[in-house]
Amino acid sequence: MFWRIWILNALLQWGLLALILRKSSWRPHLAFVIYIAFCSCKTSLLMGVDLFARPLYVSVNWGSRLIGLPLMIAVLVEVFAAVFRPYSTLPRGTVRWFSITFVSLVLLTTVASVCFPGSAPGDWMNTILVLNRSASLIFCGAFGFTALFSSYFGIPWQQRTYGIGVGFLLFMSVDLFTSSLGATYGVAVFGALRTVSMLAYTLALITWVTYFAKPDVSSRPPTLEQMRRLQKALDYSAKKVESFRGTN
Repeated sequence: MFWRIWILNALLQWGLLALILRKSSWRPHLAFVIYIAFCSCKTSLLMGVDLFARPLYVSVNWGSRLIGLPLMIAVLVEVFAAVFRPYSTLPRGTVRWFSITFVSLVLLTTVASVCFPGSAPGDWMNTILVLNRSASLIFCGAFGFTALFSSYFGIPWQQRTYGIGVGFLLFMSVDLFTSSLGATYGVAVFGALRTVSMLAYTLALITWVTYFAKPDVSSRPPTLEQMRRLQKALDYSAKKVESFRGTN
């Protein structure tokens, strides 16, 4: 079962990469294409290591995860650059409040790592699991933000930028669940749930293939009503922050 899913994911990754290159769709999504190319090579390498050099599998797997982390950050930056591209049409202070939200997510991951350090805090594998859990929490929050509010920034759900964000949200939310269990109860639990993580990644790959197989949809400026709703939400957050400051 595991190998079937693994082979399917490898085929989907290489197929998605070929689809993007054939359609010349890589320029607006360069970071995402580099990430998919890296994942395609990583999956093929891990399959070979698992067959011919199994004792090295764990080290190669976690080493590749650490290398893939900055690539995922680059994709996140690319997605938000597309979301905020028409920033001149957005309510004043939107970018500032997004920055505050993102910093809050970083602080939340730090608190989570301190409160739930895992069953073996001194072990390097457990440290990587905690780091993976923290990264998953950040990405879930960030990509969840784009999925919920992208229409307010002129990104319709049919656009590829939206599809990239939704795909990451699908498998990163499951990865957050599995890495949290692994960091808390040990690496063995994480290994037992890897099939679930791979199935979530399969769903993300299918989402990306679907979005890149059809023509892309251009961005459109947010409507006045959407801007008013977003401004109302930002004003509500500002009032809450000010009231919190007043009580302290």
